[in-house]
Amino acid sequence: MVLIWIVTARFTSSPASIDSYSLNHYLNQMRDLVILGLILTFVTGCKRKGTQPPVTTNPEKTNPSADVTALSKLGKSVFEAFITGEISKLEPHSLWGVPKETLYASMQHVYTVDARVTRARIQAVPLTNRTVIHTNDLRKLKQFLAAPQKEFEGMKDSLNKQMTGLRRQHELVFLNHSGADGPAWGKLTPSIVVRPGIHLATPLPEGAVDILFTHGDQSYQLKLNNCVKLPEHGWVLGADLEFVDLQAQANEEKEWGEDFPAAQLRANDEKKQLLVNFTGSDWSAPCITFRKNILNSDIFLDYAKSRFVLVNVDFPRNRPQADNQRLANQILMRKYNVQGFPTLLILKSNGVEIQRVIDYNGTDPTDFIHLLDKNKK
Repeated sequence: MVLIWIVTARFTSSPASIDSYSLNHYLNQMRDLVILGLILTFVTGCKRKGTQPPVTTNPEKTNPSADVTALSKLGKSVFEAFITGEISKLEPHSLWGVPKETLYASMQHVYTVDARVTRARIQAVPLTNRTVIHTNDLRKLKQFLAAPQKEFEGMKDSLNKQMTGLRRQHELVFLNHSGADGPAWGKLTPSIVVRPGIHLATPLPEGAVDILFTHGDQSYQLKLNNCVKLPEHGWVLGADLEFVDLQAQANEEKEWGEDFPAAQLRANDEKKQLLVNFTGSDWSAPCITFRKNILNSDIFLDYAKSRFVLVNVDFPRNRPQADNQRLANQILMRKYNVQGFPTLLILKSNGVEIQRVIDYNGTDPTDFIHLLDKNKK
């Protein structure tokens, strides 16, 4: 995701709900002009508050089938670059490879449209109902819209740094899985699937593509978890390019259940505690990184299995989830006042909270185990 997946942090002071388009990232209440709810954030967590619907705009009408076709073509191009292991071949198809002047013009347009929409939403709030946050946000929005080109100049450095970070993330995937030390993939025929739910009703449309392929007797997946459609440019790969060994993933994830009541019974019978991971497994970059580097590592699983019953409380955006499971997970989120992803709870079998870990930023499972042991209540 998040991982990194790329988003436009909105100009709004009304955060989105768990099911909204803009859920997967912090809405930081317009901390300063550089952010202004504008700057692309690639490595943030996924905090969400309230139950407001997502911000929508009135973009030009787009034929969804044309976007699906374009995303399929993008997936094919990214895959062809991936199997060569040459990052230069990915450049024309990625956000970091967009010529700077084109990127600047596109993002200034995106920010301006978003600012106008949010200004209108705040102005629609009766004066008697406006908060200090509304007033401050409105002032900053007006300041930006009075001279968007001038204000955008101060955002370019941050945008450039984030493009550099994005390129490094993609380079790392190539290095680990298709570079000089990676497999010799040869010529492969992938299955390219555009995920349902392309988000078009925003200034910066988003979509995602899954690429499935086999090599020998192994199956793999290349996940383009965030693709964005730049105004006057088209679809490119944004943040969070992810490579998945499907068999290895299945072996790792079988340790994690999703039935919380059943896990409580098992924990009681086996005299264990519950380790509960609140996650957005298929869209939140921090969650994906946390799962991959920590929770599904052999070191952590060896430690955890003898002490805990492992439970995922998941809020996916791109994979099916039964209605009753979704509702049960929402109830658990409210019960334990979970405000962002990932959040890890250690509970007694009766559900009483013992320990909570929020926004862990480390990458070493051994350090994380020490953190859990150190902070035991």
